[in-house]
Amino acid sequence: MRSFLTPLLTCTVLGACALPPTPAVDQTPAQSAAQSRAAASLDSTDALDELVRINTLSGDAQRAERVRLDGERLTTARLQFRFALLLGRDDDPASQDRAIKLLGTVDTSDARAQAVVDLARASIRAQLDARRQAGRTQELQTRIDQLKALEKSLQQRDDAPKPR
Repeated sequence: MRSFLTPLLTCTVLGACALPPTPAVDQTPAQSAAQSRAAASLDSTDALDELVRINTLSGDAQRAERVRLDGERLTTARLQFRFALLLGRDDDPASQDRAIKLLGTVDTSDARAQAVVDLARASIRAQLDARRQAGRTQELQTRIDQLKALEKSLQQRDDAPKPR
């Protein structure tokens, strides 16, 4: 009986040393609003996770995800960031413009996340500018070719013998 009382007494003493559970404290509306803002904002880990996730998706999976997100309400900054990245991958300049605007509205919780968002915006803007410049270059090259053809036809006309 003595061997049974010793562990029982030890457990009782150790249980008495433990702190009682803290009572649930009601949060003020300001505290709950701050926590909901923190949950809705984008932190650097979430931003990097989304970048990796989008990069691992195939082209078809990216299009399917973009269509799915386009149809739903984007309630969190993480979903907005994901949708903006997917729009930035699209070849349509209107989609890329939309991605740049959407990235401007993403709420970030720290400076690192803001830096990732800014870099994503700059990257999409650079892609858009490069595409526009490539189009302009192609247009100018076409005009140069037309001018060369005109110059060649004028030279041939000048070199032709004149009837007398």
